[in-house]
Amino acid sequence: MVDKSRLAAVIPAAGLSSRMGAFKPLLPVGDKTMIEASVCSALSCADRAVVVLGWRGEEIREKLSERFAGRLIFTENPDYASTDMFRSVRIALEAIGSCDAFFIAPADMPMISPAVYRLLAASFTEDDGILIPVTDDKRGHPPLISSRLIPDILAYDGTEGLRGFYRTRKVRQFAVDDTGILKDADTPEDYRNLISNKATKR
Repeated sequence: MVDKSRLAAVIPAAGLSSRMGAFKPLLPVGDKTMIEASVCSALSCADRAVVVLGWRGEEIREKLSERFAGRLIFTENPDYASTDMFRSVRIALEAIGSCDAFFIAPADMPMISPAVYRLLAASFTEDDGILIPVTDDKRGHPPLISSRLIPDILAYDGTEGLRGFYRTRKVRQFAVDDTGILKDADTPEDYRNLISNKATKR
């Protein structure tokens, strides 16, 4: 088990939302926006989060700053229009500071429950490099990654993004009964499914 005070989270939120046709981070999910729900769940277990901004970044910063004052580090991906999430992850890791391990929690996955974060933290050991939740035999988010791997991630050439990096390292899978770990919101249909509770825990 890793101490919560030594956990951080990476929240990539730099994308253009091009497939959605609306700005995903500020879409409502229940009584929160999508980005607020994602950050809130991550901070239920992590001591702090690094939010990577890009498109309409100042709107996200304004939305989050007051609510989560003192627990967020904001950084920017200046190439958000032409790079993928892996680039944002690397930018976040350059700003993350000292920690034992970190979650990667995309801003468009607001249905990941706080319980999943807690289960991963409780299961994580010193021998783990990468711990990934799975349900229905499918890997989901958020992975919990040892800070020992930060130099390797920063040095990785980016081929196939995080999935490509995972293939170069030992990964342990951890079963959870929560389909929220699989549910992102790339399209209007995805979003409708989220808000109609189709992605909630079984």
